[in-house]
Amino acid sequence: MMGEIVAAAVVAHQPLVMVPRELRIRLGEAGHDTTLVEPGFRRLREHLADRRVDTLVIVDTHWFTTSEHVLAGAAHFSGRYTSDEMPRVIHDVAYDHPGAPDLAAHVAAAGRERGGVPIVSSDAESLTCHYPTLNLVHHLRTSERVLSVGVLQTAGPEHFLAFGEAIAAGVARCDAGTRVAVLGSGGMSHTFWPIDQQAGRIALDPANVFSAAARAWDRRILGLWAAGDHAAVLDLYPAYRSVRPEGLFGHYLTLLGAIGGRACRAPGERYSDYENALGTGQVHVVFDLARGAER
Repeated sequence: MMGEIVAAAVVAHQPLVMVPRELRIRLGEAGHDTTLVEPGFRRLREHLADRRVDTLVIVDTHWFTTSEHVLAGAAHFSGRYTSDEMPRVIHDVAYDHPGAPDLAAHVAAAGRERGGVPIVSSDAESLTCHYPTLNLVHHLRTSERVLSVGVLQTAGPEHFLAFGEAIAAGVARCDAGTRVAVLGSGGMSHTFWPIDQQAGRIALDPANVFSAAARAWDRRILGLWAAGDHAAVLDLYPAYRSVRPEGLFGHYLTLLGAIGGRACRAPGERYSDYENALGTGQVHVVFDLARGAER
């Protein structure tokens, strides 16, 4: 048996990607649509299709766990979803997709063998879904299986990296021909404007990101990603925390653990502009695993 990780990306999920284009333009910035949808999600779908991906592993930055890493390991998920955070923006979204219980079981087994922070797979179809997973499923999935995984809110970078390593080990135990994309669903700096300062701050222009420091940090990380210098990103992680990257940056760190950790040299290509969403930094970045392996 030998499955393979063939794609990896940090993917934005900001709520406006789920409303009609005309409304996105009116709310986001007069005359302009977010590049996260077009060309962003379109290019991502083409990237996944080119690599014949059959399974999406989505690291969900709204799904916080407390004492263990958790995988949504049921065989199937279906229902209707309304966001409790923004019900006017994301409401009554139907979802119906297969899970990846075999992969979830393999990842949990790899975690047990390695020791450290527990990794568990839940087979409950009633497990709560969150929109960082469902927004990506809506825009990217064609027929792929979906394995959503949480972000352990008590973890440090070493724990996220180890979780990613277990995901890679689990993929390797899958049937030959299994082709997996690991998608870190989350933003970059993540501070929202206070409610009484939000007027006019919804525009996509990154000048509306919460602070000059947040913009500078995001652009520094983007530059290191472009160069494939993931070791430098890890070294800067404690300082980057000052601008509150979404989900403790667990979506990226878990992804990185799955594609080689500190030694990874895969360069990142932006599939969207770097944009604002109510103070937060948003972007799609796809990592070239083939070029990273050549370095």
